[in-house]
Amino acid sequence: MKFYSFISLASLAVLVTGCPHNDYTVELNPRVKVIERRLGFYRADGTDTNGFPQYVAFPSNELAAITALYPAGNVTQEGERHFATGEFAGAMPDDIGGAGFYHHLATSLGTAGFYVERFRGSDDLAARAKAQLAAADQLADLVIGWSRMEFGREPGYKKLRHFLDIDLRRDLKNLSLYAWAGEISSAYGKNANEEFILRFGQYLHERGYLRIEDAASLVRIYAGGDDAGGLLLAQKFLAEKLGVPLSGPMPKSLTLLADLAATERSWIKYLTGTEPYQARLREWKKDQKLRPDLEKPEPTEVVGELTSTLLAFGSTGEGDHLTVRLTLPAAPDHTNGKWDALRRQVVWTSGLESAERAGRLPVFCYANWSQSHEGFQQEHFGRVILGGDELLKYCLWRGGLNEAQSGEWETLLADFRPGGELTNRLAAFEFSAAGKTNAVTLGKKLLHSALENMP
Repeated sequence: MKFYSFISLASLAVLVTGCPHNDYTVELNPRVKVIERRLGFYRADGTDTNGFPQYVAFPSNELAAITALYPAGNVTQEGERHFATGEFAGAMPDDIGGAGFYHHLATSLGTAGFYVERFRGSDDLAARAKAQLAAADQLADLVIGWSRMEFGREPGYKKLRHFLDIDLRRDLKNLSLYAWAGEISSAYGKNANEEFILRFGQYLHERGYLRIEDAASLVRIYAGGDDAGGLLLAQKFLAEKLGVPLSGPMPKSLTLLADLAATERSWIKYLTGTEPYQARLREWKKDQKLRPDLEKPEPTEVVGELTSTLLAFGSTGEGDHLTVRLTLPAAPDHTNGKWDALRRQVVWTSGLESAERAGRLPVFCYANWSQSHEGFQQEHFGRVILGGDELLKYCLWRGGLNEAQSGEWETLLADFRPGGELTNRLAAFEFSAAGKTNAVTLGKKLLHSALENMP
C-alpha cells in the first residue's frame, strides 16, 4: 500500500505492467457496396532483445468469438499470428469489441463513402459519471470512518470531520472529473494530459492540500516512492485541520503517521470491519464452495476498486493495442485519423482498454470521402462542378429520394448541356404531383450554388 500524500489514504491502487496483451490490426478496403476487412491479431508478453514480440497463445474463447463472425475457413494462422478476412456491408463485425458501419452512396455526379467505428470502452456517459461520483462518496466515507477511529478523541476533530465530509468529498469528485476531462483531451492534444495534471495540482494548491515549499518533497516522494515522506506531509496537513499548532508537540494520535507500518496496520484494521469488505468476504465464502483455491480478498482491494472507478483505470489498463488502416483513392474529406499519402491510407493507432473492463470512452474512428464522376459532370456541365463537402451533401440528399423522385431528377440532369440555361431550368424544376414535396430544395440549392460559381 502506497501513501504518497493524504489523498492517497483514500485512493490506493495496484497498477500491473508487463502483462500479456493483445495486438490488433484492422485493414479496410472499400469495394463499392461492401468493404473488405482483414483483421490481424496476436498475443504477446513483452518483446525479446531484438524488439520482436514474445508470442503467447491467443485466448481460445476470444479466438472462437472472432471466428464465429467471419465466413467459414476465413480465419487462418501463421505461427502465433491469426488473420480473419471478410466482406461487410452496413454493420461492422464486433470482432474486437464495439460497433460501427460502412455506407456507400452512388449517384451520377459522384460517390460518397462513410466509415465509423468505436472499439471497446463505454459511451454511457451518464452511468460512468454516476459510478465515479458514487466511488468518491464511498472513498470519503471510508476516510471519515478511519479518521474517527484514530483521531476522533482529539479536541479539534469536529473541524477535521467537517473538512473530510464537505471539502474532501467534493475534491475527490472534482479529481474524478478532472481525470476524465484529461483522458478525453489527451486523445486530441499532445500535452493535454500533462496540462490537466497541472490544472488539478493548481486546484489542490488553492485549497491548501499542496504548498509551493513542499514541491521538493513531493518530487522526491513521487520519484523515489518515499512513502514515509508522504505520511509526514499528511501528518502536517491533518494537524492543521485539527487546529494543532505546528510549533507545539504533536498529539499522540498523529504520531501514528510517522510510522509507515503502523499506519498500514491501522488502515487495514479499519477496512477489515467495514461493510464493503465484509460483503466481499461473504461473496468469497460463497464462491469458494465452487472454487476452493480462490484466494481470500485483501481489505485494501476495496479501496483499490473504488479508486479504479474514480479515476477510470483498472488493473488491466490499456494493455491491448489497436491499429486501423483504411485504404482510399485520395485523402478523405473528413477524418480523425492521419493520412498516409505514400500508402494512400487513413491510419489510427491507439492503446485499447481491456475487454473485461469498460470504463473509458471508446476508441473512435471515422472517415468520410467522396469522388466526382468527372466524365458525367464534364459532359453535362462543361466542367467538374461538385466535389468534396458539397458532393458529400449531395450524395446524402440524393440517397434519400424515392424511386419516382430519383427518376425525375436523373431525367433533368441527363438533359443538361454546357452553355444552356441551366440555372433557369433548375429553378423551374419541381417533382411531379405524385412525388411533389420540398425534398427537392436541398438538391437544387447545392447544384445552383455550384453552377453560380462556374467561371
